[in-house]
Amino acid sequence: MASGTSVSRCGFVMLFAVLGAVWVLVVSAGRAVADQTVEATFGLGGEYNDNVRETRNGKGDFVSHVKPGLRYQYEAERVTAKFDYKGDYSYYMQGEAPDNYSHTLDARVLLELAEDRFFLDIAENLRPVYRQAARGDLVEGDTSRDQTDQNTFTVSPYFSFKPGERTSLKTGYRFSDIRYAEETEPGSGSRKWVPGWSSGEASMNRNVRQQHELFGDLEHEASETVTMLAGYGLMRQEAEEQQDFYRHRPYVGARYEYAEKSMMSVKAGPMLTETDAGDRSARLYYSASLSHALDRKTLTFSSERDYTDDPETGRSILRDLNTAGISFQFDRSTLSATLGYAEYESSLQGGGNKFWRPGFNYTYELTDRLKASAGINAELDAGSTSSVTSDRYYANAGLNYELTESSWLALTYRYKTVDSSDDASSFTVNRIMIEWGMTF
Repeated sequence: MASGTSVSRCGFVMLFAVLGAVWVLVVSAGRAVADQTVEATFGLGGEYNDNVRETRNGKGDFVSHVKPGLRYQYEAERVTAKFDYKGDYSYYMQGEAPDNYSHTLDARVLLELAEDRFFLDIAENLRPVYRQAARGDLVEGDTSRDQTDQNTFTVSPYFSFKPGERTSLKTGYRFSDIRYAEETEPGSGSRKWVPGWSSGEASMNRNVRQQHELFGDLEHEASETVTMLAGYGLMRQEAEEQQDFYRHRPYVGARYEYAEKSMMSVKAGPMLTETDAGDRSARLYYSASLSHALDRKTLTFSSERDYTDDPETGRSILRDLNTAGISFQFDRSTLSATLGYAEYESSLQGGGNKFWRPGFNYTYELTDRLKASAGINAELDAGSTSSVTSDRYYANAGLNYELTESSWLALTYRYKTVDSSDDASSFTVNRIMIEWGMTF
């Protein structure tokens, strides 16, 4: 296991070394013609939540929101950069729950160090996630209860080659530092925000792990519509609270573009894992997807088996995920429906390991400036190793009015209910929100 102090210091030193290199290259690239886009957003809102702690017969509170945002894009001959930040400062006026500061950050710099040959990719991603991997992707608009922040910092120097007219090879090294926020009150979703590379008790230093990966990805265009795929990856993971390990991942696959905006692809191979304690395992990895466009309809399907990270334990959890969807585009409205099924390895802690996830979403343009939306989503326990099972249901409805080209007013209602086999854990939440925002 890696030392927490050394992990934090390593990330700290590496970040500033990389930022220094980026600064030098960006300044050099500034002599060339560059396209820049800057857009700031600011929102003010208020809501009434009738169950802020999400407990049976819980108390309500009025919540005020301040939502700053900043988006920046930079494109020059050999430098591409983007920065997208959104914040939500939530203040509970009657103190029924701790104030919450939620942030998302998606930042990336791509440097072309040698023309068409050598690149450096640097990224920082901060986003809220559920504390348990089995909860899946975050439901849009869900409360911050049972969430934490995941921070991923990545540096990847790599080479790009053209061994043949129809063949391309991408190979290099990737370093990733992944960690989760300390929570001011475990499970409340209220946490202290500090950059992921910081050290100290108030930093995002829970379940820290670092990954070092060597990779190679080969693509060969067998025809105008068929591309053959092959690759190999070797990853070393060092973690504070879990066994360190090596993981080998060779794969083969193909991509077929059989019509305009229609494509299918598949990749598969073994995943071979060996821990420092000598434990070994071999699992099958696969990823398949289909996207079919027909007139105003789009059909999608995906199936994947791979490891996913569990923030609660810091472990890698094997997950099988299957999703099907259909979307319709009408003159003034859109309609989409999805159905997902996920299975997690039975050793997952803190809940079930099989889930159905259906969802429906609808939008309608009432006028050129006024848009209505509605949605229903569910998370249904289809088989659990836990003595307590829970089904979750979400519903939302809203109106969004464009005041001017740069400002808007939104009214939203959200409903959430948890039906648990333990009656004491069942609850319902109703939220009504109004928000004003602008861009400049």
